[in-house]
Amino acid sequence: MTADDDPIAKAAYDELADAYAADVRTNAYNAELEFPATSSLIPDVAGKRVLDAGCGTGVYTEWLVDRGADVVGVDVSDEMLGHAIEQVGDRAEFRQADLGAPLEFATARSFDGIVSALALSYVEDWRGVFSEFARLLRPGGFFVFSTGHPLDEFPPENDEAENYFEVERLSKEWDVDVPYYRRPFSEMLNPLLENGFQLDTVVEPQPTAAFEDQRPERYEKESRYPVFLCVRATKRRDLCRD
Repeated sequence: MTADDDPIAKAAYDELADAYAADVRTNAYNAELEFPATSSLIPDVAGKRVLDAGCGTGVYTEWLVDRGADVVGVDVSDEMLGHAIEQVGDRAEFRQADLGAPLEFATARSFDGIVSALALSYVEDWRGVFSEFARLLRPGGFFVFSTGHPLDEFPPENDEAENYFEVERLSKEWDVDVPYYRRPFSEMLNPLLENGFQLDTVVEPQPTAAFEDQRPERYEKESRYPVFLCVRATKRRDLCRD
């Protein structure tokens, strides 16, 4: 694989990894907006085998392990994985892998659940990744994910976003430009349903009181306009065949 063939955000997150690791556990948008909502959707994981898909620096990996799960963390960025391993150690298994490609290390029906927090926006083809997740999950297994909210990702002033109904490649201006894909609601939910998942719950999180303490200048806006979308789905038992 050449650098041009790398997953779109790999180079950016390799460069951002140190700063991201130092910030993610206390950053108001992560810790007091996305994380409370996404983690609230995850069922009891004690004794369950769970895939942390796009584990980054290991925030959810650590949370899952602390609750008794047997966790495999996967990320495309070697630098982010290094921070996850430093944080979690040998309490979890870690793999370097691209979510936009088959996870060949894992056998069919080998997981009870999948968690993917703020990682899927770097994958263009959700039908492909959801098909792979359906392969990996046992019947009745859960799938919880969070992503940028379509209404937040398509503001009228965003000159890059041209057509709400298309899956478009845009970029975030952080310390480095981070490319990602925005998509409409239909391109989030239909690929899920088409791959044998039952939609259980959708949460559009609102900021916590701690968010207000940290970011009072953003609290009112984020209390009225969505930033993230959090979803829980289940692999349908009636579509599973031995």
